[in-house]
Amino acid sequence: MKAILTRVRPNERGVVIIWIGFFLVFMLGFVALGIDVAKLMATRTQLQNAADAAALAGASAVNFKNGTIVQDTATVRAQVTASRNKAFVNEPLPVQLLAADVSFPASNQIKVVVRRNAASGGSMVTHVAQVLGITALEMSATATAMVDTTASPCEGLVPMAPIEDPAAGWFDPDCAKEYDLKVDSGAGVQGNYQLLDFPPCGEGACQNVGGGGAEIRCYAEYGYGCCLDIGDEFTLTMPGNKVGPFRQGMLARYDSDTDRREGICYSQYQGNGNRVLRVPIVESFDVSGKKYVRIVGFSAFFIKRRPPGTGTLTGQFIFDIVPGEQGGGNGTLFSIRLIK
Repeated sequence: MKAILTRVRPNERGVVIIWIGFFLVFMLGFVALGIDVAKLMATRTQLQNAADAAALAGASAVNFKNGTIVQDTATVRAQVTASRNKAFVNEPLPVQLLAADVSFPASNQIKVVVRRNAASGGSMVTHVAQVLGITALEMSATATAMVDTTASPCEGLVPMAPIEDPAAGWFDPDCAKEYDLKVDSGAGVQGNYQLLDFPPCGEGACQNVGGGGAEIRCYAEYGYGCCLDIGDEFTLTMPGNKVGPFRQGMLARYDSDTDRREGICYSQYQGNGNRVLRVPIVESFDVSGKKYVRIVGFSAFFIKRRPPGTGTLTGQFIFDIVPGEQGGGNGTLFSIRLIK
């Protein structure tokens, strides 16, 4: 009996080595599989980022007069933006967005589908899955963006209210026409000069400046840090000319622009946006003293020349895309956002 047990023990030690070998192969399989899974997840994220960026870029091609997307321009912008993003094939390569993968579900919406397949620069190359005959995986990501008039612009509003052109029914974007943004004491006004006193705001560059002249100067340079809504009746007129503080802020704003050429039209402008003033349009400025006014819309104006020391500040009416909440607001400021 003892001799039989002696012969069995060496065989038992060999079984342990076999189990260790199986375990190592099993663990190596999981590690190797993790490489493909990690690459798969990274590629999905890369494609989704490309799709989101392409859709937003396409939505920026808006016809400002009617709020619809110019489809040819939108397609080109979406393709260019997608190509600036990368996603894995064997290594990260630029994403190719085909024109056939750009569609327009509605006149103000754009949908893009970016892919990793043979027609779009190649499928994602696998590593471990090749043992199973899976050499590559086709993948895609979809995004839809929408453009709409802004019901609640956020950040950057300047506290003044241009008066609508009654002959045009709104404002005319003709470069030859300029509108009074803030009138001066010589303009026949008494007490109010188209300045507004925005509600207190705890955000942005001007949150701790206090009120009065310091606030006007800061808002003229940096803009209001909070949001205002269509229909708001919580905005007051600000009596007094505030010439000094207002001009200081406007000069600082103008001089910090990268394009300071005077007398140019907005179509010629190539600056950083500081000469664009986004402002609320109020129902009426026929008030005296400090009174509440109702906001009926928002628009943007371009400062064609350096603000004067005295006199009325004027600007060319333009359209603009701004951060904010959509909702069919009146005016000519637009916001774009992802909806899918």
